[in-house]
Amino acid sequence: MSKYILSHQQARLRAKEAIDSAPDGHIVTILPPKRNLEQNAKFHAICHELAHKYPYAGVTRSISDWKVLLVSAHCVATGADNHTLVGLESEPVVLRESTAEMSKDRMCSLIEYAQCYLAMKGSANG
Repeated sequence: MSKYILSHQQARLRAKEAIDSAPDGHIVTILPPKRNLEQNAKFHAICHELAHKYPYAGVTRSISDWKVLLVSAHCVATGADNHTLVGLESEPVVLRESTAEMSKDRMCSLIEYAQCYLAMKGSANG
């Protein structure tokens, strides 16, 4: 399996050559770039700040809890898929998108959403 990042003309030419030489039946997929480490760090810093400064529903929440809360709310706010169903032990389960699979643009949107939420929390408590 080959992966080509279309970042310059030579990479595009290599990708085209790979397509031309691929056997019949092979699949080509072109995807937007995934979120990067800088975005990941920024989002987790926001979750960290929320976890250390602001309780939710009267309880101090972990960084992981804030991540789930923000991703879920962002899905609702942007109309993305976010399904709640009954789990294997009859518990409520929310199936949401994975931040690891987000494109750079989608992660940028999530970070902007999280920053706005954090700013609102700060102004309400300041």
